[in-house]
Amino acid sequence: MSTVLHERPDTANTVEPGTDPTAASASGAAGGRLRLLLVLSLAAGVMLRLLQYSVNRSLWLDEGLLVSNFLDGGWHRLLEPFHRGQTAPLGFLALVKGAAALLGRSELVLRLPALLAGLATLAIVPRVARRYATRGAYPYAVAVVALAPFLVYYSSEVKQYAFDALLSLVVLWLAHDLARRPHDRRLAAIFALAGAVGVWFSQPMVFMLAGAGAVLGVRALRRRDRAAVATLVPPALAWAASFAITYLLSRRQLEDPVYMREFWRAGFFPLVPRTGRDWLWLPRMFARMFREPLGILGQDDSVLSRACAIAALAVFLAGAAWMWRHRRLRLALLVAPIAAVLAASALRVYPFGSEYLAGGRVLIFLLPSLACVLAEGIASLPRLAGAGLRPAARLAVPLAAAAVLLPSVVYAAVSVPHLRAEVRPLLEYVNEKRQPGDVMYVFYNGQAVFEYYAPRYGWNRSNAIPGVCARYYPQRYIDDLAKLRGRPRVWLLFVEGTTVGKFDEKKFMISFANYMGRRLDDQVSLGASVYLYDLRPENTTPGPFRARVPKLQPDPGLDCRGAWEPISMLR
Repeated sequence: MSTVLHERPDTANTVEPGTDPTAASASGAAGGRLRLLLVLSLAAGVMLRLLQYSVNRSLWLDEGLLVSNFLDGGWHRLLEPFHRGQTAPLGFLALVKGAAALLGRSELVLRLPALLAGLATLAIVPRVARRYATRGAYPYAVAVVALAPFLVYYSSEVKQYAFDALLSLVVLWLAHDLARRPHDRRLAAIFALAGAVGVWFSQPMVFMLAGAGAVLGVRALRRRDRAAVATLVPPALAWAASFAITYLLSRRQLEDPVYMREFWRAGFFPLVPRTGRDWLWLPRMFARMFREPLGILGQDDSVLSRACAIAALAVFLAGAAWMWRHRRLRLALLVAPIAAVLAASALRVYPFGSEYLAGGRVLIFLLPSLACVLAEGIASLPRLAGAGLRPAARLAVPLAAAAVLLPSVVYAAVSVPHLRAEVRPLLEYVNEKRQPGDVMYVFYNGQAVFEYYAPRYGWNRSNAIPGVCARYYPQRYIDDLAKLRGRPRVWLLFVEGTTVGKFDEKKFMISFANYMGRRLDDQVSLGASVYLYDLRPENTTPGPFRARVPKLQPDPGLDCRGAWEPISMLR
């Protein structure tokens, strides 16, 4: 590993005395385009985050599962074991709970900490990008971060992932400056404090700290710089102590660690490969990073999406190759956290993404590092080419930039604001049509969200019925709905989610409701639906109920545990 931080001055956008005025003009024009890209990217990033936030979408499944554990009750709830397969940094949870205590329990308030983290990310990313990328490259890094779909979306979600990206930038900033001033004890104290506090707001920040500490430590040891080693010891001790406390509390907070390991098992590095798929795990999961978290939030298997992912990977490798030759220490600081999280994945304590929808959210903290290397890859194409190929290589720069940014631009144009499951409009509709004696049966997939909204619309234990979770035993759904027979007005609320194989639980239950009674009303919104039935005996279809049910093989990662565990829906 190189022990030099100060590489050759970046001359990509400078003009020496006596240079051809035409070349100087071209260089100035290129600089102007890059400044325009920087300004437009930041402006678009702010507008996208505010748009996603201001639409005030309904709370959805993941948010409901988390807030159901701590929003009600006292502050001690943060330290109690969390149900429904949830865990989150205590600092983040305290921010959300504190905001709710001061400003109310609305969706906008609960998402406010994430929004502020997302906007703060945009405020500091130019400063960090300048430290790691050349002048001709850093605007591309800013653009990647500003437009990244995962960062836009999670800046308006009651989840901690926006803090992961923000605090990763803080670590990169301080690590770079400490590398330049390895004996600066004041800077080391700031780094110690930032890391010790940061791990309370971002679980994967420990990988950023471990990567930075390892790179700076190895550099100091190779230089035999005892003063630099001594400077690093206090931050390392502070980080280790703070992380140890948060880890112990997080383990205590986690009610069912076995479920969590099963749920994320596809993201654990197989140390002993047994199948061909195991042998391909590392290249496959590494390549996925250029769809998630860099790619479109969702499952897009189009040719264009795959082509852009492959192009982004190639650009990243080009950037890594150039930085290996010219900015090796910076490259080490950027990629060392990847090695740290891979090691944690092999130990089965933190997943390296996953293969299900949006599984890349746990790697959002790596996005600023990836963005800097990608940006250098875009800008380095003319530098990597020979003199005779440089004119053509310059044409490749906008093509590479387009390939890297196109998925984000398409996502911004088509999917922002990104909605998930609009339960609130359905409950407002039911409130308008509701009559005395109405009851609400809530499908298990929507119980956590319904629990949040129930007090707002007057639902409680006396008139709301939590549905059974029976993902691999469909007969139980029939038995559960049959208990409602005889009621004149029953609302059935469904929130869509992951199905078991090809078995559509909602369709199966609706078919039985149609058999058992008469539909009086229905309303559908994005990701959710509600149906009103008269289930008195005279409305039952004569004869037995028949339905085709596939043979289902139980999967511990999808069974009725964790997110679907049978706990009280309404307190």
